Amino acid sequence: MRLNLLRTALVLFILFTASGVWAESSVWVARSSKATVYLAGSFHMLRASDYPLPAEFFRAYNDSRKIIFEVPPGETESPEYMEKFLSLAIYNDGTTLKEHITTAAYAKAESFCKERNYLLEQYQFFKPTFFVMTLTVSEMNKIGADPQKGIDNFFKEKAMQDGKATGSLETVDQQISLLTSMDASLGSDQILESIEELKQIEVMLGELLAFWRKGDEAKMEELYIKDLKLYPKLYQTLIVDRNNKWVRNIEGYLNGSGNTMVVVGAAHLVGADGLINLLRKRGYKVVKLRK
Repeated sequence: MRLNLLRTALVLFILFTASGVWAESSVWVARSSKATVYLAGSFHMLRASDYPLPAEFFRAYNDSRKIIFEVPPGETESPEYMEKFLSLAIYNDGTTLKEHITTAAYAKAESFCKERNYLLEQYQFFKPTFFVMTLTVSEMNKIGADPQKGIDNFFKEKAMQDGKATGSLETVDQQISLLTSMDASLGSDQILESIEELKQIEVMLGELLAFWRKGDEAKMEELYIKDLKLYPKLYQTLIVDRNNKWVRNIEGYLNGSGNTMVVVGAAHLVGADGLINLLRKRGYKVVKLRK
């Protein structure tokens, strides 16, 4: 079995449409005797048609003094971030993508770019993982999805307007390092096999969103992280290690003062290693937030 990188890339954007009236949503709540923490499952890229968000998101936001994101709000948009990202995402030794993948894989990439009117020359120095992620973002843009419309950005802007405190679970350098680790874990052929599936990106996104809207933990686990588990090292790095670190931070919020809304990619919430289960194992009652 192989990793479906396209699905993984989409999860990273959840990593990321619906009417605004939903019976359930991907917002959970954990309480202690001191404070309340709301866990809001995020899609990092959405379309205008995906709004308004479910009422539960606003209930969590309105009841929280501080809003916590995966990385510091706004820092991923800085020139410094892009410089660091590109320095690790591209080949710096004079070689190109063509020299690091098979002839068949490169031919498939070349054919897709020609079909979609992308200039492959623009991506020739990108490492395989970032090449596919770049194509995924471009295809998402074509169907109207944009990081500026993502849930993280929405609440970042709202928190700034309302003067609410914000914070993060990790630094941008840590996130860049995690993204670049993917290339060491995956084979080029496996990555580029997902290119053909980009043609089905809207259907796949709809499938991922359908169960996110319901907050269906079992289906979200199946669709979001099942493929990642085929690659234990990658799964450990992207999900397990980060969640184990984050849950300690969240426990700190529960033992602090004032309520907190934690906005993270929905894939981090579900499954045995998800934040919901990790908190339950620590004795906290975690339930889905209802209207």
